[in-house]
Amino acid sequence: MIKTKDAGDNIVVYLRGRLDVHMSGEIEKDIQKLIDENPEKSLIVNLSEIEYMSSSGLRVLVAVMRILKTNGQNLKLCHLNAAVKKIFEVVELMDMFDIYETEEEALRT
Repeated sequence: MIKTKDAGDNIVVYLRGRLDVHMSGEIEKDIQKLIDENPEKSLIVNLSEIEYMSSSGLRVLVAVMRILKTNGQNLKLCHLNAAVKKIFEVVELMDMFDIYETEEEALRT
């Protein structure tokens, strides 16, 4: 289950725990439903409470980004801890996503 907050033109999505093969399918369905219900809004995904992310988690974020881009919206990520940031660097996805240090910074841009 995901927590969300309406923030004007954006919806902030709060993920927590492990974003792995066991949780990614459910999270992807929840985010897809959110996009379907709010097609005019971009998403900011706050990863401050993600303790682990596998390739399945990365796949979810790439899929969400593609859906949003098709709709003319954006996906921003914020609060990546060192372990999650390292995963993005290793698979060379840092440039593919809009990544911000804080949620406030992501909301301002």
